Amino acid sequence: MDVVKVGFIGAGSMANAVHYPSVVELKEAQLVAICDLDEGRLNATAERYDVPKGHRYTDYRLMLEREDLDAVYVIMPPMGLTPIVLDCLRAGKHVFIEKPPGCKSDDAWAMAEEALRQKVKTCVGFNRRYAAVYRYAKAKVFERGSPSLAFAEFHKDMLGQGPYYGMSILRTDIIHAVDILRDLLGEPIEVCAHVWSRYEKWENSQNQFAALIRFDSGAIGILAASRTAGSRYERFEVHGQGISAYIRAPEQAEIHRQGEGIEVVTDEQLTGTTDRRITYGYFDETKHFITCILRDEEPLTNFVDAARTMDLVERIERFAV
Repeated sequence: MDVVKVGFIGAGSMANAVHYPSVVELKEAQLVAICDLDEGRLNATAERYDVPKGHRYTDYRLMLEREDLDAVYVIMPPMGLTPIVLDCLRAGKHVFIEKPPGCKSDDAWAMAEEALRQKVKTCVGFNRRYAAVYRYAKAKVFERGSPSLAFAEFHKDMLGQGPYYGMSILRTDIIHAVDILRDLLGEPIEVCAHVWSRYEKWENSQNQFAALIRFDSGAIGILAASRTAGSRYERFEVHGQGISAYIRAPEQAEIHRQGEGIEVVTDEQLTGTTDRRITYGYFDETKHFITCILRDEEPLTNFVDAARTMDLVERIERFAV
């Protein structure tokens, strides 16, 4: 296989902003077919990317049946995601999805186990792992050995807006910060957390999160998040042997080395652009997924790995008060 033939299920704003352009920019990928229930969105997207009318669908089952596809991007909200993904996997297609991987860890594991049975490649859009400043800073810390401590925070100014999709906001986007802790430190052994609401309350959802997590590497991870903050703010820090990294994703990272001063790197220095589709890892996650298909390698953020992140999310949620 020299080129991965790709079909899309979903033609919404997120898909059009980052996933379609990333696929079509890769010479190793070919956009073949699109499916969306909304014919207006379907046709607008298909026209934008020159997908012929015979390759446009409102029924994804017909697309799977008629099209010669290698991979499918299923870009849609988590409700209703799992059965569609399972159908794609059973059709033998490699599958990319956005986070979260389903509404609960049972969904994530159902998809992960089916992917293992079908022996296909999978990837979840935990794009922070692919962000240039994060990858650079992580590599510099790990050059000196495994880290001992990491901190992840993700705050948003959503006072009065309520949760996305009626789901816990820990699952819908704070999950990115949880995933970074796993990526840096390993698998959780012990979790102590406090999850609560302040300033406003929504049914079955909290808006303040704090967790202390012990990992199998011997390191400690700290999570802090608020959905009633003054602005969106996302930051990670990781401490190793004589080195620390402070990462303001995706704009810049500071690398502090004992006795050597501070190195500052920016997204533009590392990528040559400030386009967040590039600097925030969206393009590189697609490139990684397509490359893994061609090389028969396991993607970094595969369904099994994502299910483990969902497991940790649910362990933190058990401390809700």
